[in-house]
Amino acid sequence: MIRNLKIRLRGRILFPPTVLCDRHTAEDRFNDALARARALYSEIRCAHPVPKGFVHPEWEQNIREVETYFLDRFDMSFLNQPRIRGTMVFTNRSAHAEEWSYLESRLPVGELRNILSGGLNAHFLEGNQRAAVLINSSHHLHHVVRFEAFRGNADTDIGSVVEFGGGYGNLARLFRNRGHCGGYTIIDLPVFSCIQYVYLATAFGGDAVRIVTGPEETPSSDAIRLVPISAMERVHLEGDLFVSTWALSESPGAVYDFTMGKEWFGAREILVAFNEAWKPWETDSLVGLLEQQFRRVVVEPIPFLRGNCYLFAKGGGRPKK
Repeated sequence: MIRNLKIRLRGRILFPPTVLCDRHTAEDRFNDALARARALYSEIRCAHPVPKGFVHPEWEQNIREVETYFLDRFDMSFLNQPRIRGTMVFTNRSAHAEEWSYLESRLPVGELRNILSGGLNAHFLEGNQRAAVLINSSHHLHHVVRFEAFRGNADTDIGSVVEFGGGYGNLARLFRNRGHCGGYTIIDLPVFSCIQYVYLATAFGGDAVRIVTGPEETPSSDAIRLVPISAMERVHLEGDLFVSTWALSESPGAVYDFTMGKEWFGAREILVAFNEAWKPWETDSLVGLLEQQFRRVVVEPIPFLRGNCYLFAKGGGRPKK
């Protein structure tokens, strides 16, 4: 009970009405983005089927359920949809206590508020979504701040990011709020790319995000790019930092092999979180391979999430073209 009261109080401090997006602005952005994303999804499904072997059979039902919800009933309370909440939203309150303590030790409360609340609106925080947003966003920010501690400085000098598996787009929102000014790309299954588009376009406006399925005539380094995994061979993908929080370790070996074959999309640094029970690689072998390419590689167990680890690397990558 005390833990729940602390979370509710923290939510009121971190998400005051004065820092939230205007309700009417958010509604207009959401409706426009949802109509566009649904139309694009129909095109992507026909033109760019997901490569064979890139989805776990166990995930097929999840995808069908999320797809039906997205096409028929999607609204700004989407975090309460059971399948989305169960697969994209971290709600472990015991772990949140540990992560919040670490965040408070590294960043002032005012800075935490700006990072965690930026781009949100009251619709995203109604009912029990407020606690979910707080816990999940703190969890995502914890990854970033842990990585900063590893690399020895903040993420503001990272030129660009490629994230594999972006959930509903929340980590990209936090990177942008943190002051990261380079390009950000998320690779994901088509329906999740479309959900990310709706969420991020609502948060930052339609000009700040776009879905990319082919070569770009006028690429913008400022926009968040969403690349469906079914179209990624047609898009130039390269970043200074490669990020994947559990998605890569929960994907089939074909996805891991593809990522390795792309040399982590040219990344000079890596931030990966993974579950020991699911990963399609041998950790010692992976570390050995990375040590041939990166100056420093560390596997850091997450003590309050048993069987889960961070993998950080820096000082490597292929030369940029």
